Amino acid sequence: MTRITALDPAQFYLARGYVQRDAPEYFVDENDAGVVWQPDVYPYTASVARAHGRTCVIDLGCGRARKLVNLRRHHPDLDVVGVDYGANIAWCQRNLLDGLWLEADLETATTLRLDPARIARSVVVCCDVLEHLVDPQPAMRLIEWLLRAGAARAVLSTPARDRRAGAEHLGPPYNPSHVREWTCEEFQFFVGSCGLEVERFELTRSDNAGGGLTTQLAVVRLRGASE
Repeated sequence: MTRITALDPAQFYLARGYVQRDAPEYFVDENDAGVVWQPDVYPYTASVARAHGRTCVIDLGCGRARKLVNLRRHHPDLDVVGVDYGANIAWCQRNLLDGLWLEADLETATTLRLDPARIARSVVVCCDVLEHLVDPQPAMRLIEWLLRAGAARAVLSTPARDRRAGAEHLGPPYNPSHVREWTCEEFQFFVGSCGLEVERFELTRSDNAGGGLTTQLAVVRLRGASE
């Protein structure tokens, strides 16, 4: 793709002049009046798993894992691994018996204590998490590590600023738990800067309450991967 705006590599390829939020609120994944956010990302991840003959989904930033558990309910042959930290993963460990629930801070963890055989039959999903991280690069290094360890693909989603606030809105985001929001162009340059390449890219629904196609969804793989 051709760069059409001045992007800042020192700010994760956001537009120059973008103001990030230094101290985001911790996002507690509690029920939000029945609204399902990014409802199509997890079914899409299941389809990626099927296409590559994989039987495990590793969810980075799973929250309280409602969407992951629902995916497991519809695809009982899928093994699920949820990764998060703080109150969200503690809730999963107390309340969810089906699945593996690992505590890891995505701003520091670049590997996981996970059976290599499990990784080798997995795909990764990181759904609307990267915008919450003050430093998203460790999470991207973790994704790269999982792909090098044998995960087939990673499915990433994050808000599309150009479809929500507008590309000219240079932050901070309106959501107090978001550090930044990339435009579609910015995000694809950021992914490419992390040793990964975007295999497929599209817009998907932000919610099931009429929010429109304002979330970007990317299927990524290691740069130069042939499979």
